[in-house]
Amino acid sequence: MGVDLGGARGKTTAVAQVRRGQDGRAWVHAVETRHRGEPWVDDTLLGFVEGLGEDVVVAIDAPLTSPACGRCTLAVCPGVEACVDPTVVWLRNEGRALTEDAAVAADVVGGASVTRTPARSRLRIQPYAHRCTELVVCYERGLLPPSSVGGAVGLVAHRAVHLRRRLLRAGFELNQNLIEVSPSATIASLFDRRRARGYKRDADPWETRAGIIEALDDLEFAPSSRLAREDVLRNDHCFDAVIDAYTAYLWARDGWQMPGGEAGPFAEDGWIWTPPERRR
Repeated sequence: MGVDLGGARGKTTAVAQVRRGQDGRAWVHAVETRHRGEPWVDDTLLGFVEGLGEDVVVAIDAPLTSPACGRCTLAVCPGVEACVDPTVVWLRNEGRALTEDAAVAADVVGGASVTRTPARSRLRIQPYAHRCTELVVCYERGLLPPSSVGGAVGLVAHRAVHLRRRLLRAGFELNQNLIEVSPSATIASLFDRRRARGYKRDADPWETRAGIIEALDDLEFAPSSRLAREDVLRNDHCFDAVIDAYTAYLWARDGWQMPGGEAGPFAEDGWIWTPPERRR
């Protein structure tokens, strides 16, 4: 199940159901912007998920974890430089190195590299605003633009964390059968960043979306969902929901692993699951 999560009123939320067929391919069975005529508010969404049974993975394209400071239980903050939280330590070291390397790489004009090394990162990393996974997906893999970094502190992000906590009661655990995804990052990984931007920005996004769907030879629309394909091509929320569900299908099929496992900084700080290699 893929969820393109919108605001709490549910009007911009879309849900897609994708099932793995006997042929091993992912079959789209339903894509909906409303459930029985009602928007996907929290109770509607949760009730629907709880009724799907045990053999299901839910993929949500919104931050399912808060930044480190939002999870901290210390009464007095020691400061970023003195903090021993593994996430903050990673941000202070690997995170800064990633953004500084990106800043140096950006100083290329007309093919000639400028040797100036910035005194500080162009992105001021803050553990109350940034998560490790955002920096990896943006600066290490280049799948998302820098403007996407820091998205874990918005209203939709707060809704996602709230839903994650409520889904725990129904047996959904983060990175077990509940995963955080990004449709743009998935498309950029499978194809390129131009398509990842174009399916929403192009003069004719319908054609761009159609090209992406056609290129995914292991994704099909079930006969019962004959109208779903048109909704997916016409509506970017429906398209995102399908890509979310397709990402979950790849995650389950290929057994993706989180860097560092359960002992690494991403286990608690969160991880945006994306295909490990580009499709050629």
